Amino acid sequence: MRFEGVLSAWNHDAGYGAIRPVGGGDEVFVGLAAFPTDGEGARLDETLSFEIVTGRDGRKQAVNLRRIKRAAVNPAMREAVGVGSVRVRQAQRKRRLGLIAGGAVVTVMLVAGGLHWWMPQAKATEVPAASRR
Repeated sequence: MRFEGVLSAWNHDAGYGAIRPVGGGDEVFVGLAAFPTDGEGARLDETLSFEIVTGRDGRKQAVNLRRIKRAAVNPAMREAVGVGSVRVRQAQRKRRLGLIAGGAVVTVMLVAGGLHWWMPQAKATEVPAASRR
């Protein structure tokens, strides 16, 4: 029996990922060998048709994948449900913290530079009060 789903996660280095079935349910493991040999690699948010079998380790995995041609889905508009929503929130938080840290560094540098620029310089002829006798 064939199912439809969306590639929701993919690890390019290891060559495996997960497919989120369209009708809901648990994500299904998928390996690189299950993809068609059409020269195209796995793409996130790609709609796929697949069959499910039980692997040697007892987990469900997708086999005999077929690509379904659909209108391109904007990753920013991707439905964030289940495990995917956690990943999206973590990425957003990481981006936000990076922007805040960068802004803080720039602010500190501007303040330090401004203080250095606007501080009156001691005249060369003045002797500091501590060294006067």
